[in-house]
Amino acid sequence: MWTPKDWPLLLGSLLIVAALYNHYMGHSTYFVELVFIAIGIVLALYSLITIKKETKEPGNGVLVDLLSRIMTKERSAILIPLAGFLLIAVWSGWKLFVTGQADLRMEDFIVTLFGISLVLYHAGPSKYVMEKDFAVLYLMFLTIVFAVVWKTYTIVSGDSYYRINAYSEYYFITIPVVFLVRLFGVGASSELDTSSHGISNTIIYEYHGRNIYLGIGEGCSGLYSAGLFFSAFLAFVLVRYRRVDRYILAALGLGFVLTWLSNILRMVITILVGSVWGHPALVFVHSYIGIIIFVVFVTVFWLLIVRWLDRVEKKLGTVQKSHGETAPQKT
Repeated sequence: MWTPKDWPLLLGSLLIVAALYNHYMGHSTYFVELVFIAIGIVLALYSLITIKKETKEPGNGVLVDLLSRIMTKERSAILIPLAGFLLIAVWSGWKLFVTGQADLRMEDFIVTLFGISLVLYHAGPSKYVMEKDFAVLYLMFLTIVFAVVWKTYTIVSGDSYYRINAYSEYYFITIPVVFLVRLFGVGASSELDTSSHGISNTIIYEYHGRNIYLGIGEGCSGLYSAGLFFSAFLAFVLVRYRRVDRYILAALGLGFVLTWLSNILRMVITILVGSVWGHPALVFVHSYIGIIIFVVFVTVFWLLIVRWLDRVEKKLGTVQKSHGETAPQKT
């Protein structure tokens, strides 16, 4: 079981992911990104160097435990890296020879990193098995969300990736943001235009009696950030408790909703600032403060919900023991 001393590793990982996401989506706020990465690396190194000194006997990873039910550990040690090589090869071949695309998108990086994590799963000290499990599961969920689900939908429906993003952003992000902004007394409306491949979603808000047009792109919408952080939370919960019950499912559902709401809150605050102090203030909040708001909101939720789950799962394990059932495995 992870201890409170492991939280620096989790927080450091979240900060690094937030910085990389912010940079990859084109926000390019280098100062904030560098600060996030620096703090994240320091926290992660502190956790790995000091906490793991207390580790006595390393256990098996989640992947090894699952595969050991159908094969030996020796075979799983060969199969896991081989699956990583095959994943990268199949994905690259499908992209180049079937779709004819040679550009690198976000899903390409995710699939490649997932494949590499499988290849390197058995590399390094075994006492870091929980961290390796977290990385593999995190990248696996990202692959499912951004590669498998989206690609399957585009193939089955025949709709374009651009139109899927446009409609998702409009109905799940743009409309709720406009509704909340209006509640604060700011005149605002929204437009959806899929006739071109530019920015499809636009929010129009008032500033000193004139309309300001704000384009909502992929990075601004927060759909990617919701997928990134929710996948991290799901991986963390599975590694921590190594099972799924109704309490964990409830926490995951709540996490998904609050992750979505945190991004809505970020955008609402950004537009309200722009309606009061103008576009330069909006750009400043969007570039430097928005990602901080999102990370703080998600981190506070993460701390509270995991503490609640710790208490519930501990009581559940005690009840199972009292009834003669096998207690959940701790690591």
